[in-house]
Amino acid sequence: MGIDRDQSRAGDLAELFTRAPFEDAGWDKALKALASETGSSRAQLLALGDRNTAFNWVTDSDQTFIDEFVSIGGYRPDVNYRVAATRPPLELSWEAHYAAARAVSTNESYLDYVRRHDAEFGVQMVLSQRPRVLFGIAALHGTRDGPTTEAQREVFARIGPTVLDAIRLQDSIEHQGAALLQGSLEAMSSAAILLDAVGKVCGMTGAARDLLGPRTLQVRARVLRAARQDVDLALQTQIGAALAGTRTGPADLWLHADEGPVLLDVRTLPRQDWTFGFAPRVIVTLRAPITPANVPPQRLADALKLTMAEAEVVMLLAQGHSRQIIAGMRNVSVQTVVAQLRTIFQKCGVNREAELVATAGSVIEMVSR
Repeated sequence: MGIDRDQSRAGDLAELFTRAPFEDAGWDKALKALASETGSSRAQLLALGDRNTAFNWVTDSDQTFIDEFVSIGGYRPDVNYRVAATRPPLELSWEAHYAAARAVSTNESYLDYVRRHDAEFGVQMVLSQRPRVLFGIAALHGTRDGPTTEAQREVFARIGPTVLDAIRLQDSIEHQGAALLQGSLEAMSSAAILLDAVGKVCGMTGAARDLLGPRTLQVRARVLRAARQDVDLALQTQIGAALAGTRTGPADLWLHADEGPVLLDVRTLPRQDWTFGFAPRVIVTLRAPITPANVPPQRLADALKLTMAEAEVVMLLAQGHSRQIIAGMRNVSVQTVVAQLRTIFQKCGVNREAELVATAGSVIEMVSR
């Protein structure tokens, strides 16, 4: 009778995971059932990229638990002994493996984190591992739960392949949605590039594709890179911030294409609770070069209440010229241009060149109609 009951409960648990991709809160229900069956306070499903957490869901936890994991770099093996203790896909790791990892290197910030949240023990399994992303599932035990037992680990081992199949279904569903979105992108005239949760290109418009080239932007191994090293460093930093959801500032990254300067804007896309990293997470838009050459400076001066000299500086800045080049074109010192810009910033109510160019561009667009 006991064996029949165990088999029935295992079947119910497997059924919950099989239905999870197709039901509202299906994954949460399945993970809570797994926690119950393994004597755990919480169950966790996560996807780790090489520079961020692509997806992290922990049952019965508040947002602080998730946010702290990101802030301390919990996806890194030198920080998180659970990551350091990972084994090949579908093989278990538990307290014995955690102890071995901690004997090699112990990160006090992570230890403090799991102890404060009562999640120091448990069992885990890597479900699949591919370049730049790892999917795993874990049961988190605290002092009240005690270390995992052999019977609890056996439940975990049996359910692993079923969870992997469910993730593959979720993967398929998300890729279908991404494919539909790519079809919509093709109809857009603006230049936009979509990145998934691990920063890989998963779609772009034709206008963006036309801007790719050896001197501008390139896609290598599905990673968006800028040709110039300094611009690429800034671009990767902004992409990393957008993946973490902390990219909130104005567009301020300039790319110099043959047609003129292009302004790159990196933004986080709205995120759904249950996407495993395949759905688009970041959008990079490329604003067409500003060409105000045919607009009389007087019209810009009138609109922004600038002197003619100040308006001419703004026009040259909007055309993509540096302060040094503007000084040479106007036969003045760079210090004079800097002083003029300080006055212009104050008059226009802005703090940065990118904001000034955006303001000037809006005026230029209106007076050009």
